[in-house]
Amino acid sequence: MKPYEEGLDNIKKGGHPMKTKRAYNVLTSVLLRLFALEFNLRPALKKYMKSSEGWINFSIGFKTETGSVNQSIVFRNGHVKVLGYIPENTDVVLNFVDEDTLKEMLNITPNEVLNLILKNRLILEGNLSYLQLFNFYVALLMGKKHQKMLDKIHTNDVQSRKREYSMNNPELAKELQTRKNYRMKADSRDKGVKYLDEPYLSQYSIEDFPRLKEFLDIHFNTMPEVCSERPRLLTEWYRENGFDKDKSGRPWVPEMRQALAFKYLMENRKPIIRKNDLIAGTTTAKEIGVVIYPDAQGSMIWGELETMNKRILNPYMISDKDRDVLHYEVFPFWAKRNFREIVREKYNYPLGEQIDERFVAYFVWKSVAISHTIPNFPLVLEKGTNGIIEDIKRQLDKTDDTGKKAILQSMIITLEGVNAYARNLSSEASRLAREEKDSLRKQELLRLAEVCSKIPGNPATTLDEAINSIWIMWVALHMENTNTGLSLGRLDQWLQPYFEMDM
Repeated sequence: MKPYEEGLDNIKKGGHPMKTKRAYNVLTSVLLRLFALEFNLRPALKKYMKSSEGWINFSIGFKTETGSVNQSIVFRNGHVKVLGYIPENTDVVLNFVDEDTLKEMLNITPNEVLNLILKNRLILEGNLSYLQLFNFYVALLMGKKHQKMLDKIHTNDVQSRKREYSMNNPELAKELQTRKNYRMKADSRDKGVKYLDEPYLSQYSIEDFPRLKEFLDIHFNTMPEVCSERPRLLTEWYRENGFDKDKSGRPWVPEMRQALAFKYLMENRKPIIRKNDLIAGTTTAKEIGVVIYPDAQGSMIWGELETMNKRILNPYMISDKDRDVLHYEVFPFWAKRNFREIVREKYNYPLGEQIDERFVAYFVWKSVAISHTIPNFPLVLEKGTNGIIEDIKRQLDKTDDTGKKAILQSMIITLEGVNAYARNLSSEASRLAREEKDSLRKQELLRLAEVCSKIPGNPATTLDEAINSIWIMWVALHMENTNTGLSLGRLDQWLQPYFEMDM
């Protein structure tokens, strides 16, 4: 990379404009050809070009707005070649505003590439998944250099924080202690609050709840870890049953397809009850996990599979197994099946998507989330999922509309998936209870097994049933959709009747 950078610098010092443009193009071509040579000849790199379904075929175009560069690199059936032009069907084109931006891309890690897009110095046209895959390949090739760069950034960040927030500063230490001891008090009490003189619980601190404190300490002291469970299970189902068409070749009814995939996911997720927890279920199979949504924008981390544990903002751990699952099995399958690419193909790359890909006009998750929503948890508490299923069946009996029937049937299948997950949690609680030596914890687990055998299928009658019912539905919602816009709502009001029942 260094000779290339030096070449760019020498070109900029002078020369005829036309010769300068040709030189930039030639140097870019040379760099891409060296890249291609490495992947064509080195088995250790070549293996990453093949997914569990076959070779990963895609193409990347490189150009500058000044016209100095126009090249592309094509990955096809296990071979990489460089073209001196950008074909019309190129999967993604990177348009650099100038040569300096092109040079800068050589000196940054994969997670920093997005910053060039955010600053409008790099304009993306096409499939973002393949840009991230290319970044992953670059990270494989430049692993040691990227590691040194990330280590240096991390060291500088730590030193900067120590200088700015040093506890040797008595004023800062005093301020932090004041904040820790401060308790916000409510000005008034909501009319619906019956049993709390002060609804903000200002007389308590986390120290008064040792079990919660333990969970909070784990949360803040454990680096989050990427979990491949959700994407792996969904990909398994779609690969087996088809995405656009079912096994028989008939087009899927989208709602039915999604419902069946969701049910498979919930039936086969690992049922987890954390140590000392009184609430059953988790969104991942990790202690502190990161859910991946490849059907939405999960492939955004493809380029960082080798480096994400070293980045400054939101570093994540990832095991070799999870990395391999995502790279070989998951991301290649979803590269052209995620929300963005479906819209691009079906609606001919509409203006709204073009604007969205500039990452300046919209909040990035608006294209993948269900917006800000408070689910109707009181309905689940009142009727249970079985009661809701019976309501849906009555609606089925009243309609002859084929489309409506499919949607209603899909709702039933989805709720059956939630019930299956609850049954698995009940079985897991029973298993843990059989192995538990501590008598108090054994009783807690036996009660949890009883609770999960009842809810959310049936109406809740106690506070612990109500809380677990809401939580299991919360987990299910986050298995179905990106976790960016949901709210638990007014739990104080919804749970108060069950608190009264337990009094």
